[in-house]
Amino acid sequence: MKNLFLFLFTAILSATTYGNSLSEDFEKLKSLEGKWQGTLERTDGTSDNLVLNYTLTSNGSALLEESDTGGVEMLTIFNYQNEQLLLTHYCALQNKPISVLKSNTNGEYVFITDSERSGLSKDKEAFVTSWKINLMPEDSNKIQYQYTVTGPEGVVFVAKAVLTKA
Repeated sequence: MKNLFLFLFTAILSATTYGNSLSEDFEKLKSLEGKWQGTLERTDGTSDNLVLNYTLTSNGSALLEESDTGGVEMLTIFNYQNEQLLLTHYCALQNKPISVLKSNTNGEYVFITDSERSGLSKDKEAFVTSWKINLMPEDSNKIQYQYTVTGPEGVVFVAKAVLTKA
């Protein structure tokens, strides 16, 4: 009985103090907080200045990414929900891909878009199908950022940037 009481007390305290337990991966992504700048290079031969601004919001339960790619603004939200680390992207292509963390190897996070959850089809429209964000543990002032846009004709382009903390 004493063990049951202790368990219940701890569970209630945890729930009221912290809400849902956040994943270690999400905690590491929070280190992105701040402003990052670089040049986005696309495989279609185009490039633009890229500015990413990361802000913690919603009592620390969401990481907001505001991006400006050559004057085009977009919004991405990272959050930990139902045992998954999610990325929801509000895209200039006027769609909203929702991606799930598939791997984190040595600080490189790979998110893959869940087409069904997003209500998107590569057969009908172009959208971001994957992201890679490398926190570059060897240099905390730099990150590598990459995403792939895919559509009815296959890969439209891959965009890559090395960004420096401003």
